[in-house]
Amino acid sequence: MSPLAAAAVLSLVPMAVSGGDLLLEGGHVYVSSSAAPRRASILIRSGKIVSVGDPAAARREAPSAERVDLGGAFIFPGWSDAHGHLAGLGKALETAALRGAESPEEAGRRLAAAAATLPADAWVEGRGWDQNLWPGKQFPDAAILDRALPGRAVVARRVDGHAVWVSTAVLRAAGIDAASADPPGGRILRRPDGSPSGVLVDNAMDMLDRVMPSAAAGDLERRFLAAAQACAAAGLTGVQDASGHGAQEIAVLERLAAAGKLPIRVYATISSEAPVVSAFFAKGKRVGRGADFLTVRAIKAVADGALGSRGAALLADYADEPGKQGLLVTPPERLAQLATEARGQGWQLWIHAIGDRGNRVALDAFRDAARAVPRAGEGGDRPRIEHAQVVAPEDLPRFGRERVIASIQPTHATSDMPWAEARVGPGRVSGAYAWRRLLRGGARLAGGSDFPVESERPLLGFHAAVTRQDPGGQPPGGWRPQEKLTRREALALFTGDAAHAAFEEDRGGRIAPGFQADLTVFGTDPMTAPERTIPDVPVVLTVVGGKIVHRREAPGR
Repeated sequence: MSPLAAAAVLSLVPMAVSGGDLLLEGGHVYVSSSAAPRRASILIRSGKIVSVGDPAAARREAPSAERVDLGGAFIFPGWSDAHGHLAGLGKALETAALRGAESPEEAGRRLAAAAATLPADAWVEGRGWDQNLWPGKQFPDAAILDRALPGRAVVARRVDGHAVWVSTAVLRAAGIDAASADPPGGRILRRPDGSPSGVLVDNAMDMLDRVMPSAAAGDLERRFLAAAQACAAAGLTGVQDASGHGAQEIAVLERLAAAGKLPIRVYATISSEAPVVSAFFAKGKRVGRGADFLTVRAIKAVADGALGSRGAALLADYADEPGKQGLLVTPPERLAQLATEARGQGWQLWIHAIGDRGNRVALDAFRDAARAVPRAGEGGDRPRIEHAQVVAPEDLPRFGRERVIASIQPTHATSDMPWAEARVGPGRVSGAYAWRRLLRGGARLAGGSDFPVESERPLLGFHAAVTRQDPGGQPPGGWRPQEKLTRREALALFTGDAAHAAFEEDRGGRIAPGFQADLTVFGTDPMTAPERTIPDVPVVLTVVGGKIVHRREAPGR
C-alpha cells in the first residue's frame, strides 16, 4: 500500500483503548532525528514502547494487541511545540480571525461580522491584525472601529500579542485619555493632538485589566481542550505553554490532567509575578509522567516587547523610527532576581527576549545567576531565552558559552522577513533569526511556533527552518539562506531538542523501549519530500501515551 493510502486505512481503525496493547505495523520508523528510517513494527503497552523491530516477534509477544496497518506511512518521535499558548489558541478559535486582513477597514468588517452573533452588550474581540500588511503600514485608529461597530466595546489583539487596538468605548471605560501617562514598559499611541489613537503597546495593555470581562474556569477549560485537540490534529504530542499562567489557569490544567482529559502533554509555565512565584515555590514542582500529562516546573518572564509593534528593546534606535529604542517590560534587576531565585529553587526560567538589548539583559541575568548560585537546584540549570530573535553578533556565542537554550520559532523569520531589516537596519539584521550562527557557537536550540501568533502546524516551522521561505516558496533561495538548518537539525528542534528543553530526554524525543509512546505519523516523508510540498504533508495519526488522539479521515468522509 502506498503512503498516500495510509489515511484511508486509518480511517477504518477504531481509536485505541487506553491501557490495551497497540501494535503499529507497516510503517517506516525514524527512531530519532539522527537515525535513518527503517521498516519496523512498534509494540506499545501501558503507554510505553515495548519494542521496535520485527513484526512477527511483536505479534508473538502480544497476540491480542490491537493492530494498525500504517500502509507505508512514516513514524517519528512525537513532535512537540516548545513555545505555544494554549489558552490563547483556544480563545483565538472563538474570536474574530484578523490574520491576513489587508486593511484596517477589512479588519473592522470581520469584527462587525463576529459581533452579529453576540449579544448587543458583549465585548467584541479579535486577533491577528498586522499593520505591516496595510497600505502605509501605519497603526490603526479607534475611529475605524467606531464606524464599523458604533458604540461597541471592541478589543483586537495584534498578531504578535504585544499590542491591542480598541474602540473609543473601551478607552472611555478604562479612563484612558490625553492626560494618561505611558506606564513603565508600555506605550499609548497618540494622535497629533495628544489624544489616544486606540492602540496600546505592551504594558499599556494592562490598563484594560480592570474593565475587560475575565475568563471563568469553564471558559478556560473549554479553550484549553479545543486548543489541545487542534494541536493533536496538527501532529503535536506535546506543547510547552509559554503563557505564564496564574493559579486559576494551573488549577484548571490540573483538573483536566487528573480527569485524563488532556489529549497531549502540557509543560506549563507560571507567571513571574512575585506572589505567584512565591506560592508555587512553596507548593513545589509538578512533573508529569506516564498518564499524567501535566508538568509545572518553569517560570515565564518578559524582558521586552515585539519587533512588529516596535516594542522590542534595542541597543540603538529603530531604523524606521529614530528616537525610539523599544521597551523593557520587566526591569533588569527584577530579571536578575528571578533568575537567581529560580536557579536556587530548581525551577527553570524562560525569558522572552526579542530585541538585541532585551537578549543582552536576559543573558546578563542568567550569567549573574550562575555566578551567585554556582550549583543550581535540580531543574534550574537549563535557562531559556524565548525567541532569541535579534541578537548582537558579539552576544551570539554567549548562548553556548553560558548554556542558555535558544527557544526559536522558525515561522517568525518568514513572517517578519518583509519588514525586519527596515526595523533594525542592514547591520543589526545580521544577528536576526541567526540559527546557524547560534549552533556554531554551541547553543542548544528548541523549536516552536508561538501559536496563535503563528499556526500551530509544526510542518510550517520545519519548512521555514530548512528553506527560510514562506509556504509559497518566496523568496527564491530563502531569506538570509546562510542561516538555514538541515532537515535533521530541523527535526531535532521539534523532537529531541524540545524534549531536552523540558527535561524529558530520558523518556521523550526518540522511539525506544521504555520511552513514552508518543508518536507522530505522516502520510509522506517530510525528510525527503520536495521542499515546496512539506507544508502539505498529511498528518495521518497522532499517538500520545499509547492512545490514538487524532487520525486523518479518508477523503470524502
